[in-house]
Amino acid sequence: MTDTPFDSTLDSRLNEAVVPAGFVRRLLAIASLGDDELDVRLRDVSIPVGLEERLGNVVADEALDDQLCSVEIPVSVLTGTHNIPYVRRRSQLRQWALAASLMMMVGAGVIGLLGVVVSSVRLVEPPPLALMVVAQGPLDIVSPLEPAVTILPAADDGRWQPSLVGLSDETMRLLTTFDRPQLGPAGQLAEDFGKVWNPWDNWLLMRWGALGYVPATDAALPELNVLTAPAAQGMEAPLVRGYDREFLYSRGVQPPTLTAFDPAALGLDVPLATRTDSVERVRRLAAAGRLPNPERVRTEDFLAAVQPHSGLAAAPGRLAIRTAGGPSVFNRSDAALLQVSVQAGLPPKPAAHLVLAIDTSVGMNWDGSLDSVRSAVTGILPHLGPQDRLSVILFSREVTEIVREVRRDDRAELDQLAVVLEHAGGAGGANLGAALQQAISLAIESETAAGLPRRLVLITTSRPLLARSDAEGVRQMFAEAAKGDFRFEVCDLTREESPSAAWLELAGQAACTVRRPQSADQLRWALVEALTGNTSLAASEVKLHVDFNPRAVAAYRLIGHESTSFGGLLPASVETDLHDGQVASALFEVWLYPNEEDDVATVRVQWTDPGEGQTRQAGPQRVSRVQFATAFEGSALSLQASAVAVEAAEVLKQAFNFRLIAPDRYGYEPKPSGLEHVLVQARNVAPGLAEQPQFRRFVALLEVLSRQGGARSAVSARAGTRGIIGDQWREYGLK
Repeated sequence: MTDTPFDSTLDSRLNEAVVPAGFVRRLLAIASLGDDELDVRLRDVSIPVGLEERLGNVVADEALDDQLCSVEIPVSVLTGTHNIPYVRRRSQLRQWALAASLMMMVGAGVIGLLGVVVSSVRLVEPPPLALMVVAQGPLDIVSPLEPAVTILPAADDGRWQPSLVGLSDETMRLLTTFDRPQLGPAGQLAEDFGKVWNPWDNWLLMRWGALGYVPATDAALPELNVLTAPAAQGMEAPLVRGYDREFLYSRGVQPPTLTAFDPAALGLDVPLATRTDSVERVRRLAAAGRLPNPERVRTEDFLAAVQPHSGLAAAPGRLAIRTAGGPSVFNRSDAALLQVSVQAGLPPKPAAHLVLAIDTSVGMNWDGSLDSVRSAVTGILPHLGPQDRLSVILFSREVTEIVREVRRDDRAELDQLAVVLEHAGGAGGANLGAALQQAISLAIESETAAGLPRRLVLITTSRPLLARSDAEGVRQMFAEAAKGDFRFEVCDLTREESPSAAWLELAGQAACTVRRPQSADQLRWALVEALTGNTSLAASEVKLHVDFNPRAVAAYRLIGHESTSFGGLLPASVETDLHDGQVASALFEVWLYPNEEDDVATVRVQWTDPGEGQTRQAGPQRVSRVQFATAFEGSALSLQASAVAVEAAEVLKQAFNFRLIAPDRYGYEPKPSGLEHVLVQARNVAPGLAEQPQFRRFVALLEVLSRQGGARSAVSARAGTRGIIGDQWREYGLK
């Protein structure tokens, strides 16, 4: 209560009130009762008769209202009240209509104001420029209005008027070649007028541009070429009679080796083709609309790019040999093709769920990184076991899930993956944080792959630069994933050596490995090792040796492996390494005698076991004449793929067809000048080969090259440097 005199008086009166005897004691007794006991005592109190009826009448609405109406209101209350105005209630529909009308009026006013502003701004078209004459260096000029700059407008007939500036006849003859840009820099400059260079631009900015030249925003930038040091390739030319070393060095193509004149010519160590660098380089050039330099085309790389799984049942840690023969379908002579394949065994491995997070941002365009990814992902598909699962997401600005937990038998999903990868182009930045979050979530929340070891591989050229909140969220997800069998691997495709500490810090508690593969082959085996959890090296120092039977073979030619020793480099080693399940091949053209001799050659392979360090050997394995198919369609799938690949490479390389004229003489002619005949044969291969992703991707490359004007131009001009005219055969014989 408030502290007033009235309150004090009332308080004193209450203190003077007489309390009945025992009243305080009874009140304290009531307060000490529990809830249950108090409830029982209240129920025992008797209710007077008629009390409930009287209480109901007291709260009756009508009777109470009548009693209240009869109560007189004091005058002081009436004088203190205010009149309450009557408010008319509008309908909701009328309110909405009024609001819409007001919005339309305001919008019309704003649009009208913008129209006035826009109409006051007009683009000023520069006058048509026919010729600009600069009397001094363009880097010293700030404005086109300087006296050193003279602009000649075009006349009605499109000709310049030299009399306006006093140009000499010699100068005019030079300027009249501007309509032929192929003649030199002046023509190129004239072609750029009005296209990528506008002289009416801000000359102050142009002064500080690259060479005073500021291209338009839509001008296409040239490809950034990465210069690499020449590498030793091929094999050394044999020092035997029957082999024309001068032909190899002058034309860059392996010639046939005649077998009838030197026993040392019957056997040779053959390097197995495993690299595909030359094919990836051709693919990048084709995407840029360019054709490769014939001298940089490596036939053995094309052979390695299309090798299908041969189906050999090699034991783990062992190598198996397979030979196949058939007609040389692209050579009009009586030559045959002999293929020798070596495949490494596949060791048993536990099933796993592999999640690939592939960066498709603009940084992946440099150095053909996206091409390497396409080749590597296509190459890993044969390594998927029956219980393995594969999930793939692509990310740049946005993150897109392509396939989720597919098996190796899910052909439709894997074909979709190949198509999406082939058309994925580098654009925009890389949203690394969102990509990692979705990839980790995909790995740890898998349903059909529950219980499988989880392997997350990030393929990128980006750096682990994330906002603090994003990085903390990623680390928390890694910590959750690390509770199970989970590994995180980063395939950094940049060419620079950067520390791995940032990736390890981002991974936190999860096991993390950082790899830096420098080629499509290295990336492929990095993915295989991520899938299997073990090193993929199956055999090191693999060496293939072939011995030909001189009673059956009149001549043979190793296709590819041209030596670079004549360029000042030593030839590459004939020994190579093979990984789990990898197939490597060598291809020969052979000319057989028309006799009954059945043994054509013997083959053996030698390697070192990387685990034990011991030397092992397979073979010798006999090659029989009956192994040579009489029709190309009946040849082995690997031989069909090899024939198409090497013919395409030799057309690009501007190689030759050979035929045996006599045991001591052979002839040669240039290959056809286009790839149309190769594409015809590629579309007629066996269905089992045509459905394989690697071969389909290779055929797509040939189609692009064919559309770009053929594999080579000006054949007659190039052939003249070789001493060949048209389609005329030239002969070579022992002297």
